[in-house]
Amino acid sequence: MALAACPSALLLAVTSHLTENIAAIPFLWVLPLSLYLLSFILCFDSDRWYSRWLFAPLAAISLPVTVRLISGGENISAILLLSAATFVLFMVCHGELARRRPAPAYLTSFYLMIAAGGALGGLFIGLAAPYLFNGLYDLPIVLSLTACLFLYLLWIARTAKITLFTLVAGITFGFIGILARETWNSFANSRLLVRNFYGSLVVYDDEMPRAMGPVRVLRNGMIDHGEQFLWPQNQRYPTTYYARNSGVGRALTTLMEQGPIHAGVIGLGSGTLAVYARSIDRYSFYEINPNVAKIATTEFTFLKDCPAPYAVIPGDARLSLERQPRKQFDILVLDAFSGDSVPVHLLTREAFELYWRHLKPDGVLAVHVSNKYLSIAPVVGLAALECGKQAMLLSYDGNETNEESSSAWVLMTSRQRFFDLPAIAAAATLIDPIPGLRPWTDNYSNLYRILR
Repeated sequence: MALAACPSALLLAVTSHLTENIAAIPFLWVLPLSLYLLSFILCFDSDRWYSRWLFAPLAAISLPVTVRLISGGENISAILLLSAATFVLFMVCHGELARRRPAPAYLTSFYLMIAAGGALGGLFIGLAAPYLFNGLYDLPIVLSLTACLFLYLLWIARTAKITLFTLVAGITFGFIGILARETWNSFANSRLLVRNFYGSLVVYDDEMPRAMGPVRVLRNGMIDHGEQFLWPQNQRYPTTYYARNSGVGRALTTLMEQGPIHAGVIGLGSGTLAVYARSIDRYSFYEINPNVAKIATTEFTFLKDCPAPYAVIPGDARLSLERQPRKQFDILVLDAFSGDSVPVHLLTREAFELYWRHLKPDGVLAVHVSNKYLSIAPVVGLAALECGKQAMLLSYDGNETNEESSSAWVLMTSRQRFFDLPAIAAAATLIDPIPGLRPWTDNYSNLYRILR
């Protein structure tokens, strides 16, 4: 049961890690699932596919590699390496399981135990973990249990060589120690840890010396979703992806110079964009995660100090906009992320048609396309062509001194000469197309085509 439960739990934990920190798209769900099923097929097809003396050292090597990848891997090669390391662990569990096949008379109970173990592993990650843990400890715990299980199997194996066991034991305990330290460091100084269906959120204060003082950080997975300086005089300074020199900062500043604005924001985060609001403006924030809405009003003061009338609309932004009458936004900001993943249903042809139903004819749509793994700008560019709008990419390299992150935004509009205005023209560049890329719809999207 343990040999069946560990790979089942590992499958769900790795899938959760990938989809929260990269993109919540079926393509990524299929990758670990395919490796899981392949290892099961190979191990139960023939004993020649699994050799303990080959996979034991590979598993020992995979463990520290996995620690590095889940704590800081930020490119496609990291995803492939994590998948390879996970496959090795799948092979170890399923290979050891296949070696223990009993005589035919006992196969019914044997496969019953496999089914029960797989179900327990899934229940642990899918149902128990969100209630037991306030952070994403699932993957470190499952990796540690898998390592200890394999070490126990080597210990009870009468033919196990002492040198092999010593090697695996040393690496295993070292791995668990490093993993425990990395996990502790990730959450030790947190002010708040909360978790629900939409992911794990961490709020912590970073006291590192800065000219503008310490900052409070909201993090989802491995991605910062908002920062605020703690010194009162700097609390209304726009930080991270929303700096004044960012694409959205330039767009808001430019529109504000022309009079009062009605702004819609899909994705609340810490509420940083509220720093641009004036008493003559109106803001509407759409947020699907109730934990985010609560944190923005209790741990940060962007909304509390907002001089403009504002509303926070709970629920999926697309569904909310479909139910609402035309809002006549001057600008609509699309900044919906879970970790570093992008909800695909917000980037389709039908979604953009909905956005323009709520924007004024000469309004501006600002789409946040910063991403470590995916080139989202070409998708937005194609959507702009279909909507008959002009779109440009505005990139900003950031300023670490003022906690301004590098960012990329696509601005879309039909407003005459908008991209000729000095503040916009200074940062605007054409969007590089991807050959063969098709517009995304509710029935079609292609993650593979936009991988970096």
